[in-house]
Order: sequence, then structure tokens, then C-alpha cells
Amino acid sequence: MKDMKILFINPCLRKKSAYKMLPVGLAYIMTVVHEHGYDFDLLDIDINEYSDEYVENFLKENQYDVVAYGSIVTHYKWIKWLTHAVRRVQPKAKIVVGNSVAGSCYEVFLANAPADVVVIGEGEYVCLDVFNAIASGTSLSGVEGIAFRDDNGEIVKTAKRKACAINDLPMINWEFFDVPRYLETSRGKLAFGVDDDNSLAMPVATARGCINKCTFCHYVFWDDPYRFRSPEKILAEVRRNMESYGASFINFWDDLSFAALPQVEMMVEAILESGLQFKWSAAIRTDLLGDPSKPYERRLAVARKMKEAGCTTVGFSLESGNREILAMMKKRVKIEYFAEQIRVLKEVGIASNVSVIFGYPIETRETIWETVNMCLENGVYPSMGYLLPLPYTEMYRYARENGYIPDEDKFLTSITERQDICLNMTQMSDAEISAEIKKAAQRANEVLHLGLDEGKLLKTGGYKRHTNKEEQLKKEKRMIDPDNLERNENDFSFNYSQVSFGEK
Repeated sequence: MKDMKILFINPCLRKKSAYKMLPVGLAYIMTVVHEHGYDFDLLDIDINEYSDEYVENFLKENQYDVVAYGSIVTHYKWIKWLTHAVRRVQPKAKIVVGNSVAGSCYEVFLANAPADVVVIGEGEYVCLDVFNAIASGTSLSGVEGIAFRDDNGEIVKTAKRKACAINDLPMINWEFFDVPRYLETSRGKLAFGVDDDNSLAMPVATARGCINKCTFCHYVFWDDPYRFRSPEKILAEVRRNMESYGASFINFWDDLSFAALPQVEMMVEAILESGLQFKWSAAIRTDLLGDPSKPYERRLAVARKMKEAGCTTVGFSLESGNREILAMMKKRVKIEYFAEQIRVLKEVGIASNVSVIFGYPIETRETIWETVNMCLENGVYPSMGYLLPLPYTEMYRYARENGYIPDEDKFLTSITERQDICLNMTQMSDAEISAEIKKAAQRANEVLHLGLDEGKLLKTGGYKRHTNKEEQLKKEKRMIDPDNLERNENDFSFNYSQVSFGEK
């Protein structure tokens, strides 16, 4: 093994969570760098729920050359704390931070946290190149896909690294993690649509990215093309997970598992031919099985094959039942697709896991009820959340331009989850919009006879509510123009795509 002491840290996004999910992204990075000769330690805060005090003491007592970690951008506050904590007790260590918590806002992050390197985009081979540069003492300027501070303290962003061929990635080595403990925490909880309290679920990544770029959305692979693994590679990993860890349910852990009917057909045929008996869930769009331009019998036949191959649940988004808001989101789907897809899935017995977003600038009481009523008409209770403008999205740019986010670091430090009102850009007050959504959720709970406790109406519940102190500004802001949305470079001068965002 190469002579450099490396520590990977797996953060805990939600303390006291009902279950823990194995970290696919971190595991891929660890697998790749290990296969290229690097040994390392892992501080798994998530499964152990270590306190901040424990983490800081661990860092004091164990010195490293490199400390690497990442998370999603809603974890910004804690990741910033961690970065300062590492720097306080390990002043000579190189700190490498990835995922959207830093990659989507690298200038803001580097200006407010003493990290050395930010990984932008997918991290497996970028991290490997960073480690190689540190180990050899060569300049980071030759490493593609990062941002860093040079010797003059200036922030430098290097050229984008070409997306990797995900079919060539090695199979995740889960032996770095305490897999039995992870699986035990989720026993019977992640096998969606399966009535078995003893089922063990594991994640398997089948694809990266998405075919669309919605105005509220950001994902790590934003500037990369949509890619999916071969059924052979996927099923080899599924077989390993079943034989080595006793997994009986597989969560296809993707932003978008299937983008087209032929892709689904190829996968389900391979599952059926393999003889593997397992249940699974996947992420799709409403146009996969709901687009009426594709023959109904064809869509129904594919759904039946999915069911036969073990699919129990698919996740997809309505997002809004209002046509104007859907156009602002640039979903590139029609509202009618939602009901049509629900119809197909009900016909074959596959459950729907649906999400919606409230809080676009033109949201009103009427549009809230349009969305909820559409769900009720189709017999589904959605996961509800508020619009949360994330760095490097069109809605974040809109919020910045209209004065809702005067201080990016302060805003990013304040955000939590989509179930909280972190920023309200509607013409309703925080109290008005939250009361209306609560009323709608209660109505859905009654109509669908779910018996949910009040604290669970927004699914996750229990998060601290945030107040928008700049609320008085919103009455003065111009309304968003759905015909004039572009994916422009953010104020902190970085743009993944360098292309316009959807159709003008």
C-alpha cells in the first residue's frame, strides 16, 4: 500500500434516524482508491452516531495526511463545522471535500471553510488523482474536476473531468463498512411494498444522472450525460449482496433508474433469465409508463414484466398539479401523464411512491389544492415538501437575483430539509402556506383512510421549522417568467453545463 495516512469520514445526516442506509457514493470512492494501492481508515459517524465531541477527540488523537468526506448541500452547516474542527487539530492535513455540499458552491464553501480541495462532480477518479498529486508532491493544477486554493490564496477551478464509464467501475467493496449493523437498522423498513418484517434491503446503483434538468433540482452528475450500467454488471452485484449479506430486497439507488421502455425491458428480461429471486424498487419519470403517445398495451406489458421480475414500488414525481408551475419547473412532462402512469401501475400491482413540491413563486391556495386533489383523484398520498433553492439551480439564481438570499453562506448554514420552510418566495406568509398544506395533508389522510399522526403528515416530520426573516421582501419581487429561464452561471462564477437550461 502507498505510504500516506488517509481518513475517510462518513457523516451522519440525520441523528436518531429510524434506519441507516449504506453510503453508495463514498463506498465507490473508497473501493476505487483502495484498488489503486491506498489504504485508509474510516470514521463512520452515521452507523455509530458519534457525537461532535467524540469526533473532535478522535481527530485530536489520530493524525492523518489526508482527511476526505462529503455530503449533500443541506448538510452545509455541519460539514463547515467539521472542516474547521479538522483544521484546528490537524493543521498539516490536506482536507478534501466532495458532493454537492461543496461542489455545487465551491467558492462560497472555500471562502468560509478551511478545506484544501473541493471535488466537483463524480468523485472516484478525481479523488484518486488528488491523492496521487498529494502523495507525489505535484501541483493540484493538473487534476481535473476540482477547485482549490493556490499558494497565493486564490481559488482555482480546474477543467472539468470527463465522465467515467460507469460500467467499468469496480463492484463496491462493502467490507469497509459494518454491513450487518446497517442492515439490522433497516430490517423490514426499506423493502418498500413488501410485507415482511425480516426483509433485508441493500442499495445498488444502476444509473447516474437524469435525462432532464428541472429548475429546482441539482445532483452531483449534473454536467455529465445520463448513463446506465449493463444488466450483467447490476445482477452480479445483486447476486453478491444476496449471497454475502442475505439481502432479499434491492433499492435501485439512482436519480433515474430507467429513462426509456427498452432500457426497462432489457433489465427485467435479464432478471428473469438470471433465476435470481429478489424484490426491488426503482426511480422513474411519469413519461415512462404514462406517456399516451406510446401504445397502452406496450406500456402495460412492460409494467407486467417489471412486476414479474420482482418490482414492488417505483418512485416518481408529480411535483405540481398546476400547469404553469410545472412549466416553470421545466419537467418536460404533461400533467395527464401522472394519472395514466398510476393507472398502469395499479393495473399490475406496483405501488407508487410520489413526491410533490410546494412554494414556487406563483403558488397559491388554489394551486396547492390542484396538486393535492390530483393525488387524491388517483388514490396516492404524496411525500410533501417545500421548494428549497439549492446552489447551482435556476431557482437559486432567481432567489439571489431577487434579494431572497443576500448572504449565501448564511443561507446555506440555515437550510435543513424540504419539509421545512427555509425560504418562502410566494405571496403567502409562512403561516398561511404551512397552514394550507397542513389542511390539505389532513384532508388526504382522511380521504385515503391512512390514520397518520399529525406529526407525520409531511412524511418525515420532526424537523425544526425555519422562519424567513426576509419575508417582507417577497411582496416587492417580480414574479418569475416561465418563458425566460436560463441556466446561467451562478454569482460565484461556476457553471457545470455552460449551456442554456431547457428551451427558452
